[in-house]
Amino acid sequence: MDQGSPINDSKTQELSKEHSMNKGRNKLCNLPDIVLQHILSFLGTKDAVRTSVLSKRWLYLWVSMPNLNFIQGPGKMNDWNRKLFMNLVERALVLRKSSNIQKFSLSCDVFCDACSINSWVFSAVRHKVQVLDLCLFLNGESFVLPRSLFTCESIKVLNLQMCYNLRLPSSIFFPSLKILTLKHIVFPDDQSTQRLFSGCPVLEELTLDNCYWENINAISISAPMLKSLVIYDLLDSESRCQVIVFGMSLKFFVYEGRLKNDYCFCNPSSLVDACINVDGRQIEVAYHANKLIKELSNVKSLVLTPQTVEALDYKEEFIAHLPKFHNLTHLEFYTGFVDMASGALMKVFQNSPCLASLELNGGIELTKEDWKLDHVPPCFLTHLKTIKIGDFLGTEEEVLVVRTLLQNTAVLERMVISWSKEFSGQDQKQKAVNDHLLTLPKGSLNCVISFS
Repeated sequence: MDQGSPINDSKTQELSKEHSMNKGRNKLCNLPDIVLQHILSFLGTKDAVRTSVLSKRWLYLWVSMPNLNFIQGPGKMNDWNRKLFMNLVERALVLRKSSNIQKFSLSCDVFCDACSINSWVFSAVRHKVQVLDLCLFLNGESFVLPRSLFTCESIKVLNLQMCYNLRLPSSIFFPSLKILTLKHIVFPDDQSTQRLFSGCPVLEELTLDNCYWENINAISISAPMLKSLVIYDLLDSESRCQVIVFGMSLKFFVYEGRLKNDYCFCNPSSLVDACINVDGRQIEVAYHANKLIKELSNVKSLVLTPQTVEALDYKEEFIAHLPKFHNLTHLEFYTGFVDMASGALMKVFQNSPCLASLELNGGIELTKEDWKLDHVPPCFLTHLKTIKIGDFLGTEEEVLVVRTLLQNTAVLERMVISWSKEFSGQDQKQKAVNDHLLTLPKGSLNCVISFS
């Protein structure tokens, strides 16, 4: 048979492919255990366990992986799958020898297995875990985290999610903890919650996500190295407590919620970036919003929502007492149309002499038909160089705002207008509006208008 026939060519290709695969397997087998364990750590723990059938060498290789992830998955498990899940976690921790755990993630229902879950957390602590991620679902069961967790010297990152009263020991000290995230946690009382926040001397990032403050009257968050504080409050929360933040190094602050609690900063001058989303127009919310904004008067970058501006607009006396933002260079709005006729917004413009960048990403609107700039803010004439307008609809009110901004900004270099998705496919209308906007008079000869 001709050596150059298609059959021979096909066999040659198959042999070459098999040779390449064997060569790849040999390369993989020649890697040291520590490298293979690192590769396995990118798999889910279930998949990593399946590799134990490959060969004798792989039988227990997965046991010493640096990262262990046990995720129950969506929906309620039947008894058989629950037993398999419990056995998997138990086996992984029992077979593990002296190697440390870099990351331990556990997400599951507690049910009647509180003792087992408690022992798993204890085992992770004993293996000097650095990143501990616990998401526990309780349905009335009693559950207490092991005391050893709260004095663990190795933990650098702790993510704790469970809708339950967090029962805290008398002694709390995390000497290495830098990142703490608490989600759906029910804070038990002032004293023990205070111990928790005071027991993290090197904490740099703190996130409190939809936690319950109802049992708290007043606490302080004192962390000398804290750089980032993020608070998402429950929208239906009726708690009214005082939270005092002592953060000499705090640079970044985010708040979202109805602002029923009173948040105070003892050293707000360190703050650089802040993002505030206040949802509610009650007098109490407006008062706290006005008070909080005053705490943020030294920031360089401020992100607000239209709802926050509405809260600041609640009473004329609140608008009159808005602070000076001497360091503010970037002001941004998102999620919704910003009312350019807002008295609070105009006051912020007037009180921000160094504002250089303005982003209206959620779009613009006017609630007053005869709107105009009674007093041009100083920053419009000296510093404002970039304006971005999003979700543009091309209405007469929007065109009026664009015209007013272009006419009254003396050093503007760039205006970017992004059309709303509602106008996708309406190229002719967009072009007509774009052409009109390009003919509008400008206060700055160097200004370039672009569309997207």
